[in-house]
Amino acid sequence: MKNPLLSLTKGKPRHPWPARLLHWSYAPAVLVCILSGFYITKPSRLRGFKNMNSARKAHFIAQYILICSYVARVYYGYMTKNYKEIFPSLTDVLRMPEFLKYELFLTSKKPKYPKYNPGQKIVYTSFALLIPVQIVTGLGLYISNKFQKPAALAGGLNPLRKLHYLASVAISAMAAGHIYFALTDSLKKLKSMFTGYE
Repeated sequence: MKNPLLSLTKGKPRHPWPARLLHWSYAPAVLVCILSGFYITKPSRLRGFKNMNSARKAHFIAQYILICSYVARVYYGYMTKNYKEIFPSLTDVLRMPEFLKYELFLTSKKPKYPKYNPGQKIVYTSFALLIPVQIVTGLGLYISNKFQKPAALAGGLNPLRKLHYLASVAISAMAAGHIYFALTDSLKKLKSMFTGYE
């Protein structure tokens, strides 16, 4: 009888374990930061928190997990040079029309891409740019006496808060896009985020 555990690990290697470990550490941290941050901005039980104190504690813990995971992921990407497969190239930009045509159900022919499609690359690059904005603006709001420069550059605490909120909305949109692309691309690729193999 075939062992089902062995069948999970067979296939083409796609995601090494450090990338998967970091993904599953910062993904929940981003989600908790988004939900708790929106609760802090406008409290509502629909966001899963009982009160402001629990939302702030969750936000506090998640922000430091996110900072550590993000720094580790940047370091890992630099050391392994796999950042090259995440950022969009000129070819990706030129292939955007055919990608959008397929994603908008205007054609049934699925274009083939090396590892990530142009949409995924735009989402990953957006995360890479937006998360540092969130970290800097968040620290500027959280420890304003030690991080006065971000507040001064933004024009004060209120504009800094607005920038932090807008970045949160953008990250939420990118997270929704990431989940959409993950669920509609390929079940084998989705499985590889758990097993490492396609």
